[in-house]
Amino acid sequence: MGERSITSYPLGVTGNENTIEGIASDNYHFGDEVNGVKIAVIGGLSGTQDCQEVYQEGLTVLFTLPDDISFIASDLTSSSSPVRDQTFPPESGFFFDKDSVESRYVWRWITMESPDLIIELRHGENTNVIQSENYTEREKNSLLGEISLGLGPTPGPIPSVQITGTTGTVKDLILKTIDNVRGNSPSHSPARIELNQRSSRSPLETAEILGDRYGYKLDEPVNYVQGVAISGRLRLHSLTDSTPNPSKQIASFVNFLTTDEGFERNNKSGPNLAGICWAPELAELTGENIWNELLLNAANTYETVDRGVSPSPCHPDFGCEDMFFISAVCGRAFKLTEDSRFIRKFVDFLLESGIQQENGLMWHCRSAPFFWGRGNGFAALAYSEALTYIPNNHPDRITLANTHTRHLKGLSDLQLPNGMWTQLLDFPGTYQELSATCMIGYALARGIRKGWLDDSFRDTVEKAWNATNRRISNDGDLVDVCTGTGFQSNRSDYLYRAAEYGYDDRGGSMAIWFAIEMEKLHQALPLI
Repeated sequence: MGERSITSYPLGVTGNENTIEGIASDNYHFGDEVNGVKIAVIGGLSGTQDCQEVYQEGLTVLFTLPDDISFIASDLTSSSSPVRDQTFPPESGFFFDKDSVESRYVWRWITMESPDLIIELRHGENTNVIQSENYTEREKNSLLGEISLGLGPTPGPIPSVQITGTTGTVKDLILKTIDNVRGNSPSHSPARIELNQRSSRSPLETAEILGDRYGYKLDEPVNYVQGVAISGRLRLHSLTDSTPNPSKQIASFVNFLTTDEGFERNNKSGPNLAGICWAPELAELTGENIWNELLLNAANTYETVDRGVSPSPCHPDFGCEDMFFISAVCGRAFKLTEDSRFIRKFVDFLLESGIQQENGLMWHCRSAPFFWGRGNGFAALAYSEALTYIPNNHPDRITLANTHTRHLKGLSDLQLPNGMWTQLLDFPGTYQELSATCMIGYALARGIRKGWLDDSFRDTVEKAWNATNRRISNDGDLVDVCTGTGFQSNRSDYLYRAAEYGYDDRGGSMAIWFAIEMEKLHQALPLI
């Protein structure tokens, strides 16, 4: 037993927009899922200096624990308003409630990390240890009280204990508490058991869960947020005969697009056109060429322009979203026709955008210099689509691949210890965002499988998949998908965008694509 290896793990943002710092032992997220015990230690709920000193003493204990005990920890003294005084469980306001945003971040951090025990450290001359089952009525309504009861948005109950002591007594109290946990059977919390079950699902099993929930409608005006899920259902059937052929049912609710009037109502923007990305896959399953014709109509909607000019209906500021929309639609059109005009449209847009920065990341657009998580997901997805369709001998392929690899290396450096990416990539503590993680993960998995990314990215994509899998319930509900977001004028506009919890078309679409691509990767390469 030696000194523990620790990594920084920011867990949230305060009401005055400062990072809430945290740490994690290196084996917390990818250690022994069968026998190890996971602990969360929290200090500073009351915001007093004495509590901060007790927390620091508690950390010295954690650093010397044996390797079968992993931990996360945070001192919440820096919160702009004491978490103790906030209302629990928070049912809404993730992560834009400026009166008590800390409660949302801390709640999500603890519940989705799902330790076996939460230890709150308090300062007091009178030594005391209170188990969660013995909390007073007031304590039951607190952060730890509500989590221990499994109330609110959580995968399950997590027991907790309040330890009151001084810097001279807290060490023995912590060690005795941990010994008690290790001696209990079972020692795992219900929340951890639930998330471990999700982690154990294969990508195919998770894709089937998502395929039962998403991809059953295409509302007007059509949009990629539903269209990608339709594609996902079609890909799922092509991957395994265990799922029914959905092509007839899908054709029944998308056939309005085959009329001139229906198409004209739904071809005004990139999101509309990308909402038709499923068309060639439907044509393949049905044998009906009308769906390929629909895709070509979408691709021909993009203007042919001089290099360096953004083609309508793309935004003139070269946004990340349009990178994906034009690559997905025109890439498929090239596959159908081998008409190089379609390649020229999406290659020029990608290479002339001018939004990639020195760190490899992409601005949201030229006039929005912010490293938005899903914006970078769109860019990663766009280059993955482009490299899927552009011929191996095309003169711009190497440039596309190099740009894509540089982007993904920059993203890999910012992946959290648990495998997620965040709402603002360069602002530590902003919320862990599911759609960005799925989109980046998809690009990684496809690139490794297709050969334009080397195997050095394998650990990154496996971590991303594990994090994604844990945020998808057995009913297909999702955790924290950023709501629809256009180009914003300042950083705070991204910071306070709502995170959707439960059913979400956008997140479900990207999750099913990622799940299917991971299943294909696992079938092609052995697990490491």
